Amino acid sequence: MDITTFDVKSLIGDPSKTIQEKMVLFHQVIEEAKRRKLYLFFFFLYGPSENHILATTLETGEPRDMIMMASNNYLGLTTNDEVKSKTKAAIDRWGIGMAGPGTLNGNTTLHQEFEAKLAEFKKCDAAMLFPSGYSANVGCITALLGKDDFFIGDELNHASLIDGARYSRAQRIIFKHSDPVDLERCLREISEKPGQKLVAVDGVFSMDGEIAPLQPIVNVCKKFGVMLLVDDAHGTGAVGKLGHGSLEHCDVEGKVDIVMGTFSKAFGCYGGFIAGSKELINWLRHFARAGMFTAALAPMTVAACMGSLEVIKNHPELVQRLHENSAFLHKSLQDMKFDLGPAQTPIIPVFIRDRAKAYGIVKEAYERGLFLSLIEYPAVAPGTERIRLTAMATHTKSDLDYAIDLLGKLGRKYGVIP
Repeated sequence: MDITTFDVKSLIGDPSKTIQEKMVLFHQVIEEAKRRKLYLFFFFLYGPSENHILATTLETGEPRDMIMMASNNYLGLTTNDEVKSKTKAAIDRWGIGMAGPGTLNGNTTLHQEFEAKLAEFKKCDAAMLFPSGYSANVGCITALLGKDDFFIGDELNHASLIDGARYSRAQRIIFKHSDPVDLERCLREISEKPGQKLVAVDGVFSMDGEIAPLQPIVNVCKKFGVMLLVDDAHGTGAVGKLGHGSLEHCDVEGKVDIVMGTFSKAFGCYGGFIAGSKELINWLRHFARAGMFTAALAPMTVAACMGSLEVIKNHPELVQRLHENSAFLHKSLQDMKFDLGPAQTPIIPVFIRDRAKAYGIVKEAYERGLFLSLIEYPAVAPGTERIRLTAMATHTKSDLDYAIDLLGKLGRKYGVIP
């Protein structure tokens, strides 16, 4: 069995096999990958996700120091002393959790304070916390749309937006990637049809590092009087001069109806939020099932996220350093003729477009002390395999130089670059 060419997509869609048969076959594929030391997921880490980590190698099974270039910890806040101090203090005051939803007993004054600060940061009237960015998108979309409504989304939207649309049962209309003209065509075709209409896009597309053209998208939505949801998971804290996100970068702050963000990227923690009008947030508090029927974020998590927000606001040099590292990494790889697509952010995809080559490069890099992300189906379409690098503000010049040099050697070895 050649696990580097095994067609997972065909297996999933095979109508001749039961789900039990599919699980057995897929289990065999995973076990064979592990036997051949080619299973490049769920690595064992021995410490926090910093610019250097301890992780188990595939060949020896022993931990070794690696340069981390696969983390969304853009600003290095997972181990920031200010953030950790506030988190520990919150445990002493609030305990480890509220053991209930915000609707009932989980809404502390700490949660309310953080929501107000988030709304201000995003230049919105109000905000609501969710257990994750995924649940924020799903909860928001299903609270706003039903089977007689329309969801209009970019063809490369994040899975959480796609799933939210599916769960809402709204009619789904897909427009060409980052194409406001095609968006306008879609909206014109349904302009006379009854039902609510919601447009949703990623602010930063996580597989490509590309920022959506938000200004023309905002203009098109306003022209047709439809709501716009921007998923700013990878933009919040990492994009824009002040780290306010893709809306700041595109100069549309205060002009978007619904803004989603997460704390598992630049904030270095966990959780998500929706920001918008007071009317929107009140609606979500009572109808967003993904936020209602689950426990509220633990106060210690809220304190950690609020601590990260304060660091972002008070230390713009962190965001600047992130942008400098991203630009250096991007230019260096581009100069070596790597195909980086339209990347504009700390997310830098190196397109390989060959599964076996992508596996080989990632495995060799890993064994030589460079932790990378292999991106393949179902995250991206077959034939668009890539290696995704993520820059961090805490990467040193020597970290970046080592990564660039090693990628150059591996790129030439596998025939990806001349």
